[in-house]
Amino acid sequence: MMRNGLASKSMLRWVALAATAAASFALAGCGGGHEHAHDHDHSQGHEGGHGGHAHHAPHGGALGMLGNHAFQIEVLPNREEGRIDLYVLDGDAERFVRIEALELEARATAGQREWALTFRAMENEATGETLGSTSHFTVQVEELAGLAEFELSFDRLEMLGQVFEDVRIPYPHGSH
Repeated sequence: MMRNGLASKSMLRWVALAATAAASFALAGCGGGHEHAHDHDHSQGHEGGHGGHAHHAPHGGALGMLGNHAFQIEVLPNREEGRIDLYVLDGDAERFVRIEALELEARATAGQREWALTFRAMENEATGETLGSTSHFTVQVEELAGLAEFELSFDRLEMLGQVFEDVRIPYPHGSH
């Protein structure tokens, strides 16, 4: 009888240890210093090969990180319509973030070519976004929209009271 009591205590200790280890792994998160719900595979590494984890652009464009997961900007060329769209997203690229800006000033470079760009705020009746409260900006620039690679640079961006300077977003790779 004593022997069964020892075995039961041993078994309970093992089960408790295994449960503690499993809970530790489950709560460890993706190592990015932030909490969020996501369904990406951590074993695949980071988009762009930097380690860590990847966020995916909702429209299939390139993401540019602002701050330490404060915001993301999705860059999406539309070759058919000759424009480039920008979408302001939360740091996990899961939700659209409306900002007050009516315009976003940028520079684009591709090789030796450079363009001065003014992205204009877009209204969207379906989402209720209006000028002064939108996450979508666009600029008409046919030549740039048709290129496979370019870089957007913003000297200064203000998002909900936070200022970001010297922001660079390479397309199509992004900067995370």
